[in-house]
Amino acid sequence: MEAREQRRPFLRLLRYAKPYWLVLLGAIGCAAVFAGAQTGRIVILAPFIDDIMIPGANATLDLDEVLGALRSGALPDRPAGPDLSEAEKIDLLERVRAFAPSLLLALALTVVVPIAHFGQEFASQYLLGRILVDLQRDLCAKLLALPLGFHQQTPRGETLSRILNDTNRAHFALDQFFVEIVQSAVMLAITVCVLFFVSWQLTLAVAAAAPLLALVIAHFGARIRKRAERRQEAQADITQRLMEILAGIKIVKAFKAQEGEALGFGVENLKYFRRNLKVVKNRSLARAAVELLSNLIGVFILLVGVAALLAGLWQLTLGTLIPFVLLTARAYRPMRDLSRAWTRLQEAVPSAARFFDVLDQTEETPDAPGATALPGVRRGITLRDVSFSYGREPVLRNISVDVRAGEMVAIVGKTGSGKTTLADLLLRLYDPNEGAIEVDGVDLRTIQRGSWLDHVAVVTQDPFLFSGTIRENILYGRPTASEAELLAAARAANVDEFVAKFEAGYDTDVGDAGTALSGGQRQRITIARAILKKPDVLIFDEAMSALDTVSEKLVQRAIDSLLEGRTTFVIAHRLSTVRHADKIIVLRDGQIVELGAHDELMARGGAYADLMRAQEFAA
Repeated sequence: MEAREQRRPFLRLLRYAKPYWLVLLGAIGCAAVFAGAQTGRIVILAPFIDDIMIPGANATLDLDEVLGALRSGALPDRPAGPDLSEAEKIDLLERVRAFAPSLLLALALTVVVPIAHFGQEFASQYLLGRILVDLQRDLCAKLLALPLGFHQQTPRGETLSRILNDTNRAHFALDQFFVEIVQSAVMLAITVCVLFFVSWQLTLAVAAAAPLLALVIAHFGARIRKRAERRQEAQADITQRLMEILAGIKIVKAFKAQEGEALGFGVENLKYFRRNLKVVKNRSLARAAVELLSNLIGVFILLVGVAALLAGLWQLTLGTLIPFVLLTARAYRPMRDLSRAWTRLQEAVPSAARFFDVLDQTEETPDAPGATALPGVRRGITLRDVSFSYGREPVLRNISVDVRAGEMVAIVGKTGSGKTTLADLLLRLYDPNEGAIEVDGVDLRTIQRGSWLDHVAVVTQDPFLFSGTIRENILYGRPTASEAELLAAARAANVDEFVAKFEAGYDTDVGDAGTALSGGQRQRITIARAILKKPDVLIFDEAMSALDTVSEKLVQRAIDSLLEGRTTFVIAHRLSTVRHADKIIVLRDGQIVELGAHDELMARGGAYADLMRAQEFAA
């Protein structure tokens, strides 16, 4: 059962070759031609030893004499040497002339060998290149389809390690299989068939040692696979540690923690080094054991062959033994490559398992059967007894509120009260565990997810931009928008105010994640992106909490231009920005403790009034 589970990831990898089976057959065919041409030359030349070299060993013929006989077809009239009679000499030259077609065939096979080798290499690399594209495409598509909870619970270093390290090593497993194992197996199979043709008795003697060789390879393969699993875990830890250092580089420098971080990173690297060394040790031991056994088999075959030749057994001649020894030596290379590739394949299989662990993760909840498209938000959004948890304690409990279309609703509360989780439910990044969110009286879970998101835009606390230009980032949510629409959205968000200062204008590169721009500039671009989408529902998740006063005023003006006629949810840290909201929801420990307008809540003197007074005092 365990062996079957270990093979399963690799068998799934092999399915990636299915669309390219013709290319695979071409590579195998070229490998067969390559192996057949190489062994064929030896077999063709084998009779030359018994029929020409041995009878002519004491002859006085020279090379010019033989070549002249081959060209003209006439026998030389020079007197025979002392060692061969005239009749024997004539017979020898006849044999040389008769062997000429075999020599020409051997020469033709010599030309075929490099051509077949090129075809084998090119087809194999084409196949592997296309499979790598498919592996990376599927992994990226899967990561995008996974629910938000997966990305929040899985360290980014672990995810990055699986994308880069595990995908490449899984691909390396296929490289070893198609380039080394399949082609070496084809070459070895053809060589063994030829060996049976040359001398089946000696071939059976060689085969007697094959089980021992297979046991050695299997033993070390299992050891390598187990140690490679632990090595991949250590490599993921290294990637995670490095990402943490880079993400927190300002804090590291501010607290003068460079030495400690470097030491911690060194510890992770040392752990990886030790685990990798165990893989290398077993790989080297496997190679040495195969080398030793192969050499012993070669000596054994030579001794058996010489003994059989001297004893006159099996009709063995020198012209049979020498090609057999040469073919056995040639079989050593594919056998060595086969054992080496097998151990490396076992080393890569754990990475394939980790790769498929991601592909097997449960994706976002699919649309319900019969889910409908949403034409727009006409009447409003209602939350009915909504409760939600991430698997532990409930984060939201019995949230109920009715929001009419076009209203602005502020969501306030202390850190950890559930504000962002509520926004995520409205975006349908999660579905409620209990209760329902209804849009125009229809349960959000019965509306097509893509259709709902077409009508929603979000501006987050961290104004994230993609690498590229300002233009590309504004167009991100609606790539088909016209230039006039883009400029109108940029003006509404006050983006034009700072773009005019850039030489490249809207084609200015924003840098990695927008680092070439200030926080306020990035936030205004994200607002322009939301404006251009023309959504029915807007969600602002603490969009101004990290801005200075000047930037806040500019961003607030941009937001005001966006709110008109749209249903808006604003998660606010600064309560001064939500005074004009139609409704203010005050959350505490995942529950609504107050609901009303600003003046109404201040008059009550409850939780909202306490939050307002605390901020005014802090200011």
